[in-house]
Amino acid sequence: MPPLWNVFNQRSLFIREPNEVRILRLVRDSGEISRIEISKECELNKAYVTELVSKLIQAGFLEETRKVEGSDRVGRKRILLQFRPLAGLVAGVDIGMTHVTVALTDLNANILQQETFPYTAESAVQELFSRVASTIHALLTAAHYSQSRLVGIGIGIQGLVDYTTNTLIFAQNKKSWQGESLSAELEMRFNVPVYVENDVKAMTLGEYLLGAAKGTKNFVHIFVGDGLGAGIMINGHLYRGFTSSAGEIGYNGVEFSTYFSENFPYTFRDQSMFGEILTNENFIESYRVNAPQAGKQELTVAAIAHKADNGDPVALHIIDEFVSLLSMMSINLVNTLNPEIIIIGGKLAQAYPASATMLQERIHKDLLAAPAEAVRVKTAKHGDGGVILGAAGLVLYELFEPLYSTSLRAIRRHSATKAKTATTH
Repeated sequence: MPPLWNVFNQRSLFIREPNEVRILRLVRDSGEISRIEISKECELNKAYVTELVSKLIQAGFLEETRKVEGSDRVGRKRILLQFRPLAGLVAGVDIGMTHVTVALTDLNANILQQETFPYTAESAVQELFSRVASTIHALLTAAHYSQSRLVGIGIGIQGLVDYTTNTLIFAQNKKSWQGESLSAELEMRFNVPVYVENDVKAMTLGEYLLGAAKGTKNFVHIFVGDGLGAGIMINGHLYRGFTSSAGEIGYNGVEFSTYFSENFPYTFRDQSMFGEILTNENFIESYRVNAPQAGKQELTVAAIAHKADNGDPVALHIIDEFVSLLSMMSINLVNTLNPEIIIIGGKLAQAYPASATMLQERIHKDLLAAPAEAVRVKTAKHGDGGVILGAAGLVLYELFEPLYSTSLRAIRRHSATKAKTATTH
């Protein structure tokens, strides 16, 4: 059998065909299914289905499992098929503020091995990704798989990312990395596709493939963490915008300071942007400033949420202000994008699920009733592991999901050719 990477190269050429993608997803979602059932479900000719299934079996995606009695009069047995999630492996990488987490997953994004290591903002790009490469090798060894099983690497990182070139455009805490390739070292080491994306956008993709938005093609994921950001899915595609900065709602300015100081006395302290108010740090600081009994005790978002559950008036008031501010952001997004779902992610949403219900109630009071009343608010399914799963999802989406009119790999080849042509003229 040829190395899986060679097979993957072949797959990437034919997997864009809608019928093969449809069959692959149907088998994966069904658990077990026969060729005749695939033919009926996809409304495809039986002989054509047999041809495509053989192709997918040869590529390693599918396998025959068992025979069961058929429903036709001649009593022929049907051979069932199932998806092979261990036909390939994916590495997901979460580059956080101070730590990097690397995970090895199967083709269903089930985590097989995982490791976290610290780094500093002064770390050079090549140095850090050399460590990431070594970690991937170690995880493969620990899982007893060869490198040939690796089909792709996905990376989630804070900041603006040019996904067509895998370069960092802007990051407040990684200015020395700006303009640097975040994939060159890994592509050289592993010879597989590497996809790099903003962490919130990666989490959004993870919620689409594996989380609260599974099966929903139009939604917005709002994340409150070190800052405030949003990921946008439109018709099943991650919307990045012209300069890859779609969803940077934290940079929306706060005007009319008198209004904010009067209506948000617990959380507003002359910040200039929503992304400075709606953060975990400000949530904790707001409680410390307004609750004299807090003293110097160690506080977390979860601990304050627990106080709110027990009726603490300061904690309840701060959560109320956070939800009100989030509703202002959300109503703008609902009226602009008309999503089916808004997903709220971050430590507050995880620790205080009632905040999702509160937010939905406030959105539903918007003047433009039709979109506001239709939208549902959900809590993100994946907490701290959302970036890792989303990073793995970058690879899985590119491999399995219909339908990109052009794959990201083709976009990159086109960009590279265009740049090369420009330098020779």
